[in-house]
Formats: sequence, C-alpha cells, structure tokens
Amino acid sequence: MQGKTALIVDDFTISTGTLVSAAQKLTERGAVAVYAAVSHGVFSEGSMERLEQSPIRNLLVTDSIETQPVVLSSKVQVVSVAPLFGEAIRRIHRRESISVLFPS
Repeated sequence: MQGKTALIVDDFTISTGTLVSAAQKLTERGAVAVYAAVSHGVFSEGSMERLEQSPIRNLLVTDSIETQPVVLSSKVQVVSVAPLFGEAIRRIHRRESISVLFPS
C-alpha cells in the first residue's frame, strides 16, 4: 500500500464504521489517499461526524435511499441512479433487453 491511492467499495453503509476502520488501516499501511464508493448509503446518527474525522477524502454513493435522517458531509457525493432505473423499467415494460444497460 505504501504510496498508493486506495478505493474501498461496499454495497451499503449505515454508520460508516467499517469504511472508516478500513480507511484507517489503509493509511497505517502507507496509503496516501483513500476514497470510498457505496451503492446504498443509509447514514445513521453520528455517521457524518465519523466520516468527517476519517482519512476518507470522498465517498461516492447512489441516491437509491431517498430520505436521509442526517445532513450529508461535504465528503459525500451523490450520484443519481434514476436514469438507469427509468430506462430499465421502460425496457422491461416493452419486453426489451436490459443487458445493453450493463456493458461489459
């Protein structure tokens, strides 16, 4: 890890505890920067404070969870999945393939 940039990828987070712990371990092992990406961010009370105090520079999360009980940190960047979901629904309704939405 020495001198490298690290990316942590997970399916969901609630407290950000696991992400923060992993980021701390990575920096202890020499990572110069840590970023994270999560499909579903639920974010409980205290999660943003934990994220703010962590070595994670940026957390990319989708908007699959619409209502957030906490104000998001400036480290959090939300990416909309609405266009993808909308196109998938349209294609399914018309009995078209959705495999084209997921290029390999």
